[in-house]
Amino acid sequence: MNPISLFGLTSIACFGLPILVILAFRLYRHASLIALLLYYVLTIVHCLNAESIPPVPNFQSAWDVAYSYVEIPLMLSALLFFCPAKLRQQKMHNIIIGFIIFEVMVSLYYKFTPEATIYITAPGLLIIVLYTGFLFLRQAKFTFIHGKNAGRLLMLGGMLFSYSCYLFVFYAYFIQHQTDVAGIYYVYFVASTIASALVSVGLFMMRHRIKELQELKVVRKELQMYFGSL
Repeated sequence: MNPISLFGLTSIACFGLPILVILAFRLYRHASLIALLLYYVLTIVHCLNAESIPPVPNFQSAWDVAYSYVEIPLMLSALLFFCPAKLRQQKMHNIIIGFIIFEVMVSLYYKFTPEATIYITAPGLLIIVLYTGFLFLRQAKFTFIHGKNAGRLLMLGGMLFSYSCYLFVFYAYFIQHQTDVAGIYYVYFVASTIASALVSVGLFMMRHRIKELQELKVVRKELQMYFGSL
């Protein structure tokens, strides 16, 4: 096995780290983390179904196109984890629903083709990078002032880093039409590997806080049921 393939397999194993943390500490009770878990599961399946490891998408296979349709909504749903306020969650839900409707419109016009991938991926990446950047800056300010939730900061940092690199890859491949496709996607693969490690560490650091938040939600529901019955 050549070093590049070995690196690819090691990276795919790293993609499984967030899944292990979510399952081991039962963090799947948080709906947005289920979306994150599904995102990494599909990413692993996507890599294993590729013709080469690390994968170099050609956007000609049905799987590459299908993955582009699912990836953005799942990551947007995962970002709900960083939006505890109901008003902000509602706005995020509207963005997700709006993007899914946009995907349906694109698929009706361009069918299930590689061309549809371009029109779906471009705005999706831009939305994720801009919103993740906003959340990262806000969380960084909170963490540095109060010294809390460093795990959230690591998670957001990893996501922002990987999708910023993905945006660069998209620009180089589709806009500048770079010929070194494999080299370009290796950059993204390395970024994704680093991001998955940061997300795993962040989830591990946040495991107790997430459990506390889940218990708090249960208490609130119980209080609403009790006082609502009076």
